[in-house]
Amino acid sequence: MATFSGISTALSSLQAQRVAMDVAGQNIANVSTPGYSRQRVDMTAGAIGVDVSSIQRLHSGILGDRARTEGARLGDLTVTSTVLNQIEQVLPEPSTSGLQAKLDALWTGFADIARDTSNAAARIQVIAQANVLTDTLNDAAQQLTNISASHTKNLTNLVTSANSYAKQIAELNISISQTPEGTTAINALMDQRSYAASQLAEAVGGTYLIDSSNNMSVSLGGATFVGPANHSTLQVATAGGTTSVQWSRNDSAAAISSGNANGYLTAIATTIPAWTTSLNAVASALATTVNNAQAAGFDSAGTAGTDLFTGTTAATISVALTAGSKIAASSVAPAGGVASLNGSNADAMSALGRTANGADELYQDLVVSLGFAAQGAQQTSETVQAFMASITSQIDSQSAVNIDEEMANLLTYQRGYEAAARVLTAIDDALDTLINRTGLVGR
Repeated sequence: MATFSGISTALSSLQAQRVAMDVAGQNIANVSTPGYSRQRVDMTAGAIGVDVSSIQRLHSGILGDRARTEGARLGDLTVTSTVLNQIEQVLPEPSTSGLQAKLDALWTGFADIARDTSNAAARIQVIAQANVLTDTLNDAAQQLTNISASHTKNLTNLVTSANSYAKQIAELNISISQTPEGTTAINALMDQRSYAASQLAEAVGGTYLIDSSNNMSVSLGGATFVGPANHSTLQVATAGGTTSVQWSRNDSAAAISSGNANGYLTAIATTIPAWTTSLNAVASALATTVNNAQAAGFDSAGTAGTDLFTGTTAATISVALTAGSKIAASSVAPAGGVASLNGSNADAMSALGRTANGADELYQDLVVSLGFAAQGAQQTSETVQAFMASITSQIDSQSAVNIDEEMANLLTYQRGYEAAARVLTAIDDALDTLINRTGLVGR
């Protein structure tokens, strides 16, 4: 009996070592698989030989929660930093082609007229410079509108992806509940669910909980997004110029406070409109100060000056005058029906660039504030990214596959398999001797 029991013992070792080799090989094969957690075989002494009690998934739920939280935060900050950088590119300063250079050219043009009010070329040049200036403001406003539209589209695509991840998590909950614990099958399903959860968190944030039945639930602001076996869907809606993310089930607003989605919502509703408003203030100050100066003077025919600009926003401002002769360069009314060649009003207009709360000062404040905002967002993003890298490193130290370690394990299990095979061979030899080479009974 003891001999045949030895066969069972050796067989159990062969089977256990085979499972361990398969798991090590699986780890090596999945070294580059996103979200994969390495696995280990737990062996225990059984009634006869050794048993594989479970296949352990080396994963920390606490680190996973921290990674999801910081991933959502990083997603929000990354979008914010990207949007501010895009706005900076719309207003490139300092630059010879920037808005400030075009403002300076306009003021210089007025100074040229002041020196010689009869210079028709100088007057035409001012009209041309004014057109270039308004075109620049129009283009900047359009680019800001395009950025907003682009991120609205990005938000829509993101919400579609989030719905897909939510559906995947709900389906994986069902599959996990139907799969035996401690197996490679359930470990693979849990890896897929963790990866989907990390992608969902980066997209829309949320709170992630795993109950006693190993089901993951996801909520946004207390509202259930994913349950044990079901999920809700989100949609992007725009009404009255306001873009929001809503629950498809009742069109109520979804409480999103982190993730890429929050970054896009903030950009669309707050960031881009705020800088557009600042740019509009520049356009309004430009139109107001120049038009007021025009109204205080007289053109080359001695007629009271009329508005040089029309429109009061960056998108609508344009040049109202087409003839350089309409520039109200003189501050002296015509005498005896003869227009004055006085250029003091043009001189005053050339100094508008130094006016308190004028277009130049407002634009310079805009550029400086934008620079600080972009720099601050980038620094904050880099800080969170460094913290995220630290968490990822901790996760990798526990869950990531190390090829050298797995090769060593594979060799160990292979030698164990060979040793068990040797035991089985030795028992077989002993039985062969006992049965075929001793005694004459049966011959």
